[in-house]
Amino acid sequence: MNLFLAAARPTMRRRRSPFALAVLVVLLGSASWAETPSFEDLEARLRDHPSLAALHAEAEAREELSVAEGALPDPVISFGVGSIPVRNPGFNREPDANKAFGVAQAIPNFGVRRARSARERAEASAMTAQADYRFALLRADLIAALAEKRRLKEQMGYAEAQLQKYGQIQEILGGELEAGRPIYYRLSEIDVERAGVEQEIVALTAALAEVDAALVKVGDAPDIPPPPIVVRLWDGGALSLWAARLADASVDIAKAGVREGKAAFGPNFGVNVTYMQRENGIDATGSPFEGDDWFAAGVSLSVPLWAPKNQAPRLRAARARQSGAELSYQAAYRETQQKLNTLMAEHAAAERNIALFDRKAKALDQTIAALRGNYEAGDGDYAQVLDAEIAKLTLLAQLAAERSNAITHAARINSELAAP
Repeated sequence: MNLFLAAARPTMRRRRSPFALAVLVVLLGSASWAETPSFEDLEARLRDHPSLAALHAEAEAREELSVAEGALPDPVISFGVGSIPVRNPGFNREPDANKAFGVAQAIPNFGVRRARSARERAEASAMTAQADYRFALLRADLIAALAEKRRLKEQMGYAEAQLQKYGQIQEILGGELEAGRPIYYRLSEIDVERAGVEQEIVALTAALAEVDAALVKVGDAPDIPPPPIVVRLWDGGALSLWAARLADASVDIAKAGVREGKAAFGPNFGVNVTYMQRENGIDATGSPFEGDDWFAAGVSLSVPLWAPKNQAPRLRAARARQSGAELSYQAAYRETQQKLNTLMAEHAAAERNIALFDRKAKALDQTIAALRGNYEAGDGDYAQVLDAEIAKLTLLAQLAAERSNAITHAARINSELAAP
């Protein structure tokens, strides 16, 4: 996905990505430097992007929740009284009257708690991987933007040089016209060609302004070249791809859900202890009774009586989610593999075009030297030299576009490959 609109020639026009353009505006909006920043400065600023910070914060929250899911719930402490007469309340008039202090502790299913804790850890890993992938994509967008700006400036310089040479040709042809040579057709051709170059400059200026508008809030729009970039080699492994790694994290989350569903058939436990105290007193018949202390204790457990309507459907749903996650993993691998193959083919094509244009440029240099030699020897005219130089400038503009394409494709390829 290219970031900015190229306008060197119709065949070199690029699609604009409003999303990537907006990302760069927000990304670099609050930064300012007294001096022109380096790429490392921009990259450091990139790591502070709010969307990345939000993902890291969510990953931290999931890690904390993984601890909480494995813990026991708070115990319940109770205080109370029992068997207090209503007409004549008191603790010394009824033998069964007592004060009670109780403690109860619920012990939820250990397997469920462990599975939920594992699920939260898997969620944390997924958030971290997503943040890393997002950073890789944003970094690729930034490199593409810098390559695009350099291309536009180079092509604008070549176009302005072409205008100068067209002006020189017009002066030469004007002199020949005054000498009586019928060259009106050539003058008309020069006017048309020059108008085309002027239109290119207008389009290039607009595209360059668009790039600067996206980067201007860095302070001054950074006028730095893209960093040196080498295409990383893919070893063919699925987990070497960010998209597949994210899908694999979703599979881990789904597996934790299945373990939770299986463990839910087991019981939840609970224990409770109550301590009771009775005071000395005299009952309604006047007979004395002695106080005493005693306690009660118990254990509770749940019985999966309604499992066909409760636990079983949840387990089937968890298994269905796991199947879906595994299919998504396979789809992510295939889609990214196809995307990488396309990017690699485009990058290879750009590299071949660069080599081809280099050879053509060297051939044109020889042609220009030969024409210049003929002119200096009195054979031919200088307009032929200028025509050849204009052709070389056109070739250099195409070469600049291919270099930008190669850098952009290399950055896109590397952004899809996960760190080892």
